[in-house]
Amino acid sequence: MDAAPASTDAPADWSSLFDLLPVGAYRSTPDGQLLRANQALVQMNGYATEAEHITSVRDIASEWYVDPGRRAEFSRLLHAHGAVRGFVSEVWRHRTRERIWISENAHLVRDGQGQVRFYEGTVEEITDRIRTQRALERNDAQLRLISRQVPGVVYLAQVAPDGKIRFLFISEGVRDLYGVEPEEALRDGHVLQRMRHPEDDARVQQGLSRSEREAGTHVDEFRIVRRDGSLRWVQATSAPIHREMDGDHRCGLIVDVTARHEADALRQARDRAETAHHAIAGLLARISHELRTPMNAMLGFTQLLLADPALADRHRRFADESLRAGRHLLALVDDLLELGRAESGDITLQLMALDPEVALDESLALVAPLLQAQGVTVERPASPMPRLRADPLRLRQVLTNLLSNAIKYNHPGGWVAVSAGRAGAQVALTVRDGGPGLDAAQQARLFQPFERLGAERGTVHGTGLGLALSRQFAQAMGGDITAVCTPGQGCSFTLTLPAAT
Repeated sequence: MDAAPASTDAPADWSSLFDLLPVGAYRSTPDGQLLRANQALVQMNGYATEAEHITSVRDIASEWYVDPGRRAEFSRLLHAHGAVRGFVSEVWRHRTRERIWISENAHLVRDGQGQVRFYEGTVEEITDRIRTQRALERNDAQLRLISRQVPGVVYLAQVAPDGKIRFLFISEGVRDLYGVEPEEALRDGHVLQRMRHPEDDARVQQGLSRSEREAGTHVDEFRIVRRDGSLRWVQATSAPIHREMDGDHRCGLIVDVTARHEADALRQARDRAETAHHAIAGLLARISHELRTPMNAMLGFTQLLLADPALADRHRRFADESLRAGRHLLALVDDLLELGRAESGDITLQLMALDPEVALDESLALVAPLLQAQGVTVERPASPMPRLRADPLRLRQVLTNLLSNAIKYNHPGGWVAVSAGRAGAQVALTVRDGGPGLDAAQQARLFQPFERLGAERGTVHGTGLGLALSRQFAQAMGGDITAVCTPGQGCSFTLTLPAAT
């Protein structure tokens, strides 16, 4: 289609302004025919003259816009609103077919009857601006990608002279550490500051203010209180980048150090416990020394009284009870001393490969009087017991305690069964009895020191330390003791120790 004459519809005083505009200006028909183009638009499209430009363009929609659909959208907006402002599109530099970016402003020109005759508008090339914007977007995307690999929160903030904070960038780590969405922090620069623990806030703020005055790095550790009420320790490091009229720009990193603080607290608690254990062991050793001498004297004189044939029966009963009570007290002192040493790790072990049959024989010999008194029978393992690694003395003590308990807390004429077997790298020695058993609440207190589970009100004597001490010995030798009890069906205690290699 031929172009309309340039002068037909243009007023006489319009051409100079049109031609001298520093941005492109045009007039076109609604169907895409170019009617006028000023020199800036002509040069933008790679032509020398307006006539050459107009002659070369047949359809703006298909020849100029990289996406032909942009012309339809442009026309829709124009007819809907009468004008368009800042309509950004990618177009072809018409003559060279180079792709460029433009921003259009346009309006409708109507005739006396209100019918649309022309589109008139301006075109500004913004290729450099779009490329810069896209480069910034790529850099921002790369920064976010990098920041995702950094544990904690990476940020860039502006601190105004009046103290107002505005985040220019903040990584997604703020969601995990603070429970705050990045968008919220970008809207409200003080949201993280308000989450500082009240006891730490003043100190942290003083440090930040000093860092801003001295233009130095700020490093501090403090607590934050999340919105769910949970407490976390963080380490915050920040430094000024540059100072402008609108305030300081600071970049920083905030990382979660809760695990380290909890580990430090556990380590301190462990150190205090170890100190207390050593103190207890020392105290028990001194008590044992102080009690043994008078106790031995009391027991000796009581035995002398019992050896006197002239002692009256009534007094003999008193002396027997005194001797029994004294021996019980001496056994309690010995058990306390052993328990203190075991809990503080101050026990001497001579670990070696052993045949548990020997320890079982020795233990059964020690509990033989008790077996006879209770009328309890013992069933030994049917096959040879696997060799294991243990301390001979401590193994005998543990087995003796397990057998003694199985006999004492049994029915008269009851039974005890000992079995053994290999379980991977461990040997399991099990002592079962047909006694009254224990309920779940009693079983939960089974290995606590001085816990006799109500037996202290009966006729069975004991200190309540045997099982606690036996477990300490078993664990010191690299094993453990576990128990399974059923009310009315007895208990099963299993000692596990490393197998001999």
